[in-house]
Amino acid sequence: MRIVKKAAAFIAAASAVLAMSGCMGLGSTEGLKPPTVRTYDYSKMHLVQLEEPYEGQPVAVIETSLGTIKAVLYPEYAPNTVNNFVNRVNEGFYNGKEIYNVIDKSIFMSGALDENRNSGVTDDGELIENEYSVDLWPFKGAICSFNGRSGYGDSRFMVLNSRELSEESVADLREFRNENDEALPEELIQAFLDKGVVIDFSGAYTVFAQTIEGMDVIAKICSAEVSGEFSVPVEPIYVNNITIVDYHAG
Repeated sequence: MRIVKKAAAFIAAASAVLAMSGCMGLGSTEGLKPPTVRTYDYSKMHLVQLEEPYEGQPVAVIETSLGTIKAVLYPEYAPNTVNNFVNRVNEGFYNGKEIYNVIDKSIFMSGALDENRNSGVTDDGELIENEYSVDLWPFKGAICSFNGRSGYGDSRFMVLNSRELSEESVADLREFRNENDEALPEELIQAFLDKGVVIDFSGAYTVFAQTIEGMDVIAKICSAEVSGEFSVPVEPIYVNNITIVDYHAG
């Protein structure tokens, strides 16, 4: 059994993002730890984000002040996270919420309870434990839940653009071995390259949705000028409204 040392890049990159939490306005960093390099059964991996949505799949229509984003939800994989998100949508919680962080042109955040941005909402007031799946990854356009406590989420969400993978990073991914001496499937690495990814977030947050329309809107929001230690957009950007509809082809 062996773990290639360069696989530490997986942990180190994610640790760096988590360590930045305080200057990102993500909430308290107390108790934050690097995410685990998770052991998945890759033989059962099914990259649903690369497929066409199925008929009737729930879709979040996120209307922002810079355009509309449509994202399919994955209740089969992240039932608790999706249920909390849908309940907040149905009560109008997200309407008029500020997009309060734009990070490194690759992530934007919304869904905080109030202007302090350090808390979110759940049905019972308890944090939602992250729901990880070998089938869902932080590809470009993915939506992830967030809470300042590592391993949990609430009403806050992050919409991902992408970060470039260097040749060295790709080489590290191909050399990676988990604790069972299993390599990452080439199919997954190629998907990272083809679709775009925020690799730092792998195994760190719940991926509960994937954008199917509005990638240009994500890019526009992520390109916004920001200021201050919390990376707040200089010109305010808002989530005007979110609705849930069923997907229908054509």
